[in-house]
Amino acid sequence: MTEAPKPNNVTPNGISPNGISPNGISPNGISPNGISPNGISPNGISPNTVNQNGISPNGISPNGISPNGITLNGISPNGISPNGAPIGVAVTGQPLAGPELVGTTWTGHLSTGATVALRLDEVMQGSEAHGDVWSYRISVSADGTWRPLCVDRNHKPIFADSVPGSWNLTSGVPGGGSYHPDTADFTLACRGSAIAKCVELGYKPWTGHRRELAACVRALRADYCGDGTSHTVDGTQVNIYDFAGVQLDGAAWVPEAEWGPDGAACVAKESQTRFWQVAHARPSCFPGALKAQPACGTSFAAGATIITELPPR
Repeated sequence: MTEAPKPNNVTPNGISPNGISPNGISPNGISPNGISPNGISPNGISPNTVNQNGISPNGISPNGISPNGITLNGISPNGISPNGAPIGVAVTGQPLAGPELVGTTWTGHLSTGATVALRLDEVMQGSEAHGDVWSYRISVSADGTWRPLCVDRNHKPIFADSVPGSWNLTSGVPGGGSYHPDTADFTLACRGSAIAKCVELGYKPWTGHRRELAACVRALRADYCGDGTSHTVDGTQVNIYDFAGVQLDGAAWVPEAEWGPDGAACVAKESQTRFWQVAHARPSCFPGALKAQPACGTSFAAGATIITELPPR
């Protein structure tokens, strides 16, 4: 499980001075213990997949870029190398991969139609099972000044992962929070955000796990209705495992819900959900389209992609 951070409050022309979202959730969603170079938090993306969940999909800000709803919707697949030569993203695998990309610049598309310049300043490669995950420390140009795109709660620059495709970053509307893996643009997700955590759990689109990635982001954010609305609190623990066998169930916890790319298919019991235990607000789809079913979360028989469990109470 993991923690989906609050974004970094990147404004249309830069980063906000404090980098903290209006509700006080850390913009980058990094847990107090931080994230180690290989993408695993010190207390771990453990074998039993118990981690902390969070709120923001990509860690760039509560709404994307700033409190006024401007979002960084995607990154153009065409960049510029330090010597001015054009460069493109990788045809297979992670869009941005390899040390030779340090110094390259890329164009980010805002929801207003405007663009921002992004520069890759430093690279870090994952280890072992994460050896195919490359993370970059990235700066965004604001009024001619380069500032960190992703920062931790102490305002220190952190790394970001690149992911093929783009997300709908709206909430409370049909299609909100949905993943579109085939778009030309790609996504940057600050490490510790829901998207980055799910990639580092092993749900990598380039290894055939698009569906698991989409479901994992919904699950970590507790986006029960599949409309982009989160119903959890940063740091809430959740055990996550999947039908594909990327993550196994290693915790004797209580079933919460079954998940797919469009949100939760069912919940086991209202009192065994994060919306009841920590968010204290029912999702708009419950108890309508989303219903409590006693057998929910006990098997993948109904076609679930992901199952979540919560600690016994």
